[in-house]
Amino acid sequence: MMRNHGKKHARNGERGVTMIIVVIAMLSMLAMVALAIDVITLYAARSEAQRGADSAALAAAKMLVDMGVTADPTNSALQTTAQTSATKIATDVATQIAIAGRQVQSADVTVSYPNNGLASFGVNPTVAVTVNRPNLPTFFSRIWSGGVLSVSATATAEGFNPSNSSGITGTTGLPVISRCVKPFLLPNCDPNPAATGTACGARATFFDPATGAITRPGQYPAGIIGETFNVTSSCPGPGPGCAAPSPPTAGNYYPALMPVAASGNACPATCGGGGTAFESDIECCNPSPIACGTTALPSVTYQLQFDNTVLPEGNNGPAQTGVQCLIHQTPGNGQDDLNGGIGTPPLGVVTGVALNYPLQIQVGNNHPLEGTPTLSGGDYITTSDSLITVPVYDATGAITPTNPVNVIGFLQVFINRAWPGGNPQKAGSFDVTVVNVSGCGSGATGTPVFTGSPSAVPVRLIHQ
Repeated sequence: MMRNHGKKHARNGERGVTMIIVVIAMLSMLAMVALAIDVITLYAARSEAQRGADSAALAAAKMLVDMGVTADPTNSALQTTAQTSATKIATDVATQIAIAGRQVQSADVTVSYPNNGLASFGVNPTVAVTVNRPNLPTFFSRIWSGGVLSVSATATAEGFNPSNSSGITGTTGLPVISRCVKPFLLPNCDPNPAATGTACGARATFFDPATGAITRPGQYPAGIIGETFNVTSSCPGPGPGCAAPSPPTAGNYYPALMPVAASGNACPATCGGGGTAFESDIECCNPSPIACGTTALPSVTYQLQFDNTVLPEGNNGPAQTGVQCLIHQTPGNGQDDLNGGIGTPPLGVVTGVALNYPLQIQVGNNHPLEGTPTLSGGDYITTSDSLITVPVYDATGAITPTNPVNVIGFLQVFINRAWPGGNPQKAGSFDVTVVNVSGCGSGATGTPVFTGSPSAVPVRLIHQ
């Protein structure tokens, strides 16, 4: 009897063990789920912070490029001004995002310039942006630690200008590939009004044809940035086409025969693409890649021909019509302005006008977003349809349709206005202001760097 009683007591002692095991297992599972939620929260917050840092760094690098520091590499005052503007736009961009449900604050953003003070800053400036998110909303991890968790991410972006880079690094420059290039093929011939003669041989170049080094770095009138000149066609007519173009002259372009994009040109709603391929390439974005500085890339175009089928220029010619549509000049003179007022000068010569520095763009009356809650006339903006990139070739004699020329660099210019028929001496032409110079030269080798339209100077992430 005692033996049986003992067995019964042992079984009674095992009652409830299963429930305890189940409770422990459930607590363990809940702990793992809570920990997984915390880990996912950390990963998601880290990804959001990285996206914010990437965007802010690219915006800041673009600001440095747009303010011309790469073409004025020894101007410490400009570097300081550009850094102030770049820091502001980086902070503005970063504070537009939310991380883990909380808007990024200005105090959460740190902007620095890793190569500040180095000789390379003005040529290839870099900017590093760190975005921090303190006090993350975590659950299970708070049990194990009394401290709060935070995440941060850093991105470094560079404005890469191949001009003068070989002098800084001691190696050859890298080729650059640009998209949405406009079909105005300019000779490597600076229209600086202080030069004598009209032939390209009597004038300075934009950049060295071999190395791509900028011939006149810095601000106008001593330098090229801010220089304004008139651009007109080397095919003045009479028609039916451009069968007998004039020799290359400072400021005279050849209508470029751009490659036909398989996907077609991307056109804004206000422009229909024009009646010819030339006009469409002006009004729209031809995404075909145009490379400079290399002949070893069969997959991209590094040579351009001029289009001898383009009608002679003049009032309401394809260039004037295309440019007016591109920059929203019509109706009236509603295009964006560079530093205010330069886009709508009185009828006369604006060549050689010195602009305030750094260059700034103001919204015009015909800007697509003007009058909305976003923008109003006179507001300053960082980009515009009036900013275009044009290819530059190295040639001293007239080119022919059957002999393409090598592209050795790009100019980024701001189109101030297209001249109407009321000024017959300039009808069909347009005035531009140089914003950036990117010279690859003929000796560039290596992996090409892609630019972002419409800049002639690539902006890229180099570190995360």
